[in-house]
Amino acid sequence: MTRQTTFEFILIDAFSMVSVVTAIEPLRVANRILGEERYVWYVTQEAGAPPEASNGLSLPTQPIQPDDVAVDYTFLCAGMHTHPRDATRLYALLNRRYAAGRTVGAVSLAPAILARAGLLKDKRCVIHWEGLGAFVEEFPHVEILNGLFEIDGRVITSSGGLAMLDLFLDILKRDQESWLVQAVSNQLQIGQARSGSDRQSAGQFRLPVTAPRMMHKALAVIDQTLAAPLSPDSLADQIGTSRRTLDRRFQEFTQSTVAEFYRARRLEQARGLLRYSNISILDVALSTGFPTASYFSSLFKSAYGLSPKQFRKAAS
Repeated sequence: MTRQTTFEFILIDAFSMVSVVTAIEPLRVANRILGEERYVWYVTQEAGAPPEASNGLSLPTQPIQPDDVAVDYTFLCAGMHTHPRDATRLYALLNRRYAAGRTVGAVSLAPAILARAGLLKDKRCVIHWEGLGAFVEEFPHVEILNGLFEIDGRVITSSGGLAMLDLFLDILKRDQESWLVQAVSNQLQIGQARSGSDRQSAGQFRLPVTAPRMMHKALAVIDQTLAAPLSPDSLADQIGTSRRTLDRRFQEFTQSTVAEFYRARRLEQARGLLRYSNISILDVALSTGFPTASYFSSLFKSAYGLSPKQFRKAAS
């Protein structure tokens, strides 16, 4: 029998259910097509009560595999919560896995845990867009990309969600002949798997694919200047069009002016910082281009129905 490849999924409280399921399904289908248990997986947890996913459901789990079990891939699976129950023990386990020549990975917001364990030093990584601001604030020297997933040697990071399906098809592609990967894709009704370098669709305030190129150029500038926003006129000048034309296009495709869209993106970034970082509300305001905490709080409450302080408390 061909050597088995073993995957370990460590579930962190409030993990993303879809990320775990879409990782396992390509492995299951590959086994079915091959007619043998070529891929084995363990769904595991830290000590204590079984963790619930962010949707309130749970999966059958077992304890984290001991060091003498041959695990080829260890994936941390997190969602809304990035603080393990026993961080010191988990960091040590991840470092032992890596030192033993195994591959370690992190899903959705779990790259933050991998970084705290010291395993993203000199590595490229991705994280779900919602946790990007907090990650950059905490780890300014880690190279963060905006792709769906990143494989850098024996360290793998994924933005989570359906990007896990693309990642695991890529893992299968590296391990199997192309016919099997195509057969798995056909079974799962996937027309075309995305590559790791495909950009994430970041946030509620994003552009439709059909939007004109000038708008996508404007969005790229907006995302690079959230902390020091440009005036709408300066933004239009930078991308080579008029303010009137830019506003007309944004109204057509987003039902908002460019100024309204810009502000909404900054507030969305601020919401991620409030939820996933511990920096002060004033620092959240300043890092997203709002000059005072009071002005920021007023706009935030108008947009989300809660003050920043109330939102942070509800999200904790």
